[in-house]
Amino acid sequence: MKRLFSPFVLFSLLTVINFNLSCVGDNTSSEEVQDSIADTPESKDRISNSILWTYDALGDSMVQKEAPASLSLKGVLDTLNTRYSTANLQLQKHSGDTLFVKIADVSYLQQLGSSGNYGFMAEIVYSLTEIPDVNYVYLDFQEVDHATPGLYSRKDFDNKISQ
Repeated sequence: MKRLFSPFVLFSLLTVINFNLSCVGDNTSSEEVQDSIADTPESKDRISNSILWTYDALGDSMVQKEAPASLSLKGVLDTLNTRYSTANLQLQKHSGDTLFVKIADVSYLQQLGSSGNYGFMAEIVYSLTEIPDVNYVYLDFQEVDHATPGLYSRKDFDNKISQ
């Protein structure tokens, strides 16, 4: 019985390793979208994606490039919607130091695992709280397996900061 168990364990282990290796690098398409923003009249309020915060899953850190002196809420939202076009982020209201943002299409969130949703939500919160006097973002969406709607700040994402 011991001989039959060892090949099964070995096969299972190899299957798990193969699956994990096949998932590495699946997020490259989002980076290609980031670099493809055209300078058109429709995109004049968009900000270069390279200046916003991004989540580095390998380093478990938030990475920021140089931000312009003046950021507009519309520009940041347009940039995030370009980066995550299927999520369809919609500003519901701006009250004090809090933005209320609806994620209209949760199908994108449903495709991500827990670390994917963590990175997605961290990028949204860090990018929107880069706007002066904005400290909190209330994310409103239908709850999915690995993401919960609610009030978030940078403190909710315990990451290293890289510049």
